Amino acid sequence: MLSNIGFIIVVAITSITIIICSIGIIIASRFQNKQKKKYTEVNQLINKNKGARFSVKEGLTKEEINNIDNSVNADILMSELYSKYVDMENKIKTFDTNFDDILTGHLKEFNISRIENFRSNGFADITDGIDLIGYTITEYSKEKLTFRVTINCFSYKTVNNQIVSGSNLEKIQKILLLTYENVNGKWLISTYNKIYERKLSD
Repeated sequence: MLSNIGFIIVVAITSITIIICSIGIIIASRFQNKQKKKYTEVNQLINKNKGARFSVKEGLTKEEINNIDNSVNADILMSELYSKYVDMENKIKTFDTNFDDILTGHLKEFNISRIENFRSNGFADITDGIDLIGYTITEYSKEKLTFRVTINCFSYKTVNNQIVSGSNLEKIQKILLLTYENVNGKWLISTYNKIYERKLSD
C-alpha cells in the first residue's frame, strides 16, 4: 500500500515537472520567435531606407517665429542680432569695455573683466576678417532666443603684439550658438558658445 502511494507521488511529481518544463519551453520558443520577427522587421526597415537621406531641421522658419510673435520681422531681427555679435567681437579686439547695448548679465561682466586683464598684461584675443556664411534662429520666445551663426574668420591670440596661437593669415570656420535676452526692448547677448571650429585648409 505504501509502495503504491510512493509510486503515485513519484509519478505525480514527474508529471508536474514535465508539464512545467514543457510550458517553459513553449514560452521560451514563443519569445524567441517574437525576437526573430522584430529583428527581421528592423533589418527590412534598415535595408529599405539605406539610400534615403534624412534632413535635419536647421532652425525656425519665419512663419514659426511669427506664430509666436507676429510683431517680428525675422529677416530684420536676424540682421540686427548678427550686427550685435560683430560689434561684440570688435569691442573685444579694440579693448572697448562699453557693452551696454550689446551684452547683459554674467557675459557682460566677464568680458569687461577679461579686457581689463588683457590691457594690464599685454594680451589680446582677436577675431577679425569675419565673413558671414549663414545664420538662423533655433529657439524663440518674446523674452529669450537662441541664434546660430556660421562664420569664416581669422582667430588668434597675441602677447605684446606677438601672435602666440592661431593665425592672421589662414581663416578658420566657426559655428557659434548665442543666447539673446530681451532687456527693455533690446536683444542683448547673454551667453556665447563655440560649438564647432575647423581650419579651412583641412
